[in-house]
Amino acid sequence: MSSDPSLSSASELPPPVPPTLLLIDDDLDLRESLRLEFNERGYDVWEAGSHQEVQDLISLAAFRFALLDLRLHADNGLDIIPVLLAKNPRCRIVVLTGYGSIPTAVEAVKRGAINYLTKPVPIERIEKALWVDPADTPEITEHDLESLERHEQEYLEYVLLQCQGNISQAARWLGIHRQSLQRKLKRIGLR
Repeated sequence: MSSDPSLSSASELPPPVPPTLLLIDDDLDLRESLRLEFNERGYDVWEAGSHQEVQDLISLAAFRFALLDLRLHADNGLDIIPVLLAKNPRCRIVVLTGYGSIPTAVEAVKRGAINYLTKPVPIERIEKALWVDPADTPEITEHDLESLERHEQEYLEYVLLQCQGNISQAARWLGIHRQSLQRKLKRIGLR
């Protein structure tokens, strides 16, 4: 056995540093839920609800990951991507939004996001998106794709839940006529 003090045993090594994750979302409940999930998975989670809060936090820590909502009250979440990358070019940013579209996904990637997910999405898929580049994943088969109809149904269910089942209020939220919403609900089997 060596008596060299420069050699230390494995038990004397410092614990591994948890990956830092910045959650940027103006929905406090969602942020809290994600923070708890990622804390349980071993992440050091920080939270911001606005562009200004992000500015304040990036001077305090270097973030390995950022999970960014597209809409932050009056702010556009995409405007935060270059700010994060200017401070930490290695930060892996995933945009998570309830308002997904191809043009915003393309714009997010152009600005430096590594992935773009549409809510609702399971925590396992979010975590995978943080770590794995889409270019490194196998081709998506037709079986893996979620249909537009399914996304529409989930969003309508969400809006109805938020409006406590009030069709008129949900129609106003969606910006469509009440009768149009009723036909849509009937077509997809929601009441």
